[in-house]
Amino acid sequence: MSSRAFLILFLLVLSEAIGVGIGEWFFHLFLKAVPPVALSEFNSQSSRIAHWVYGAGVGFVMFLWALFGMLMSGMMRSKPAPKAAAGA
Repeated sequence: MSSRAFLILFLLVLSEAIGVGIGEWFFHLFLKAVPPVALSEFNSQSSRIAHWVYGAGVGFVMFLWALFGMLMSGMMRSKPAPKAAAGA
């Protein structure tokens, strides 16, 4: 596996982990905001899954933004000037 493919795979895994962590964090904020009387076990578990899916989506968007940034930095990098032809 080339270093570029490894970097992209690592970026995807890291972005997804951060995204799911964000989803879990928002789930805990949800539990603090909703009173326990109004929250059933089904609502709690389905909300956790929904927050994880939301987090995975956020992670994928972060991955795309990072990939776009890598692409743009490669395009903006200054390229060496071509050498003048000898004897011309």
